Amino acid sequence: MSPAPTLTLYTYFRSSAATRVRTLLSLQGTPYESEYIHLLKGDQRSASYTSLNPSGAVPTLKVSENGEEWYLTQSAAIMEYLDAVFGPSSKCGSLMPASEKGKALVRSIIDVLVCDMQPLANLKTLQRVKGMGGDSEVWAKEVNEAGLQALEGLLKKYSGGKFAYGDSLTLADVALAPQMYTCLRFGANLADYPTCAAVFKHVSSLPEFIAADWKHQPDTPEELRA
Repeated sequence: MSPAPTLTLYTYFRSSAATRVRTLLSLQGTPYESEYIHLLKGDQRSASYTSLNPSGAVPTLKVSENGEEWYLTQSAAIMEYLDAVFGPSSKCGSLMPASEKGKALVRSIIDVLVCDMQPLANLKTLQRVKGMGGDSEVWAKEVNEAGLQALEGLLKKYSGGKFAYGDSLTLADVALAPQMYTCLRFGANLADYPTCAAVFKHVSSLPEFIAADWKHQPDTPEELRA
């Protein structure tokens, strides 16, 4: 049997996308090393980093196996890879439903978070809005609330109340918690979205989620630590 791949995660403490991956690794108990990419200092735009991730974004996962190294970008793809390769034998098990219907519905919730919400309020977009003379914080609040409305509609249909889909933890929860922190950061009132709020309150209290959140990372500035 071939040895398990070894992993290195290129991450930044406040990146919601990187937090998704950190959360899944924490839930699995999968060992990995970290390389810290300081987004405000522009590390993501360096030639050495864009050679690994041409998007100039985090996270990036370096996978070393069988004497070779390869790099995986985009948090949703990284989560599905980790779930497929490490999930079945991990302490949390696979976090995708067994049925194809369940998988599709979990992916639809994830896509609202990672496609509709996060890109519209990430650092790159906010800097562009500000550069065009707009109020980046007002923009972030508006786009997050639009996303929350859609997310609330999905969760009201498919959440059992404690988790985003059904009655057990899935990758949808792993994607949801970091984006809720972003929504709060820009002034969203989660009380207006009670299902989202209930799921967030439950999963964000789990020790694995706390260990992975933006307040508890080695690169979190001291003044921002919990």
